[in-house]
Amino acid sequence: MRRIGGILLAVGLGILVGWGLYWFFRLAFLELPLPVKIAIAAIAVGLIILLASLGRERYRASREDKERFKGVEK
Repeated sequence: MRRIGGILLAVGLGILVGWGLYWFFRLAFLELPLPVKIAIAAIAVGLIILLASLGRERYRASREDKERFKGVEK
């Protein structure tokens, strides 16, 4: 159930971010050609995915460290 919830959350956020980027580039950069708008959006989405992946990796590493040093007192 947790996996399905995560997938639905990711899909919903992806659609919402895509819609927001569409309107942002449509209103903010009227004179830019379509390929440039697509390239800028791809860069932004790629950066977001990389940052989310890094955050997820750091979260998992911190959980593993907590379990590894569970018996050690501060």
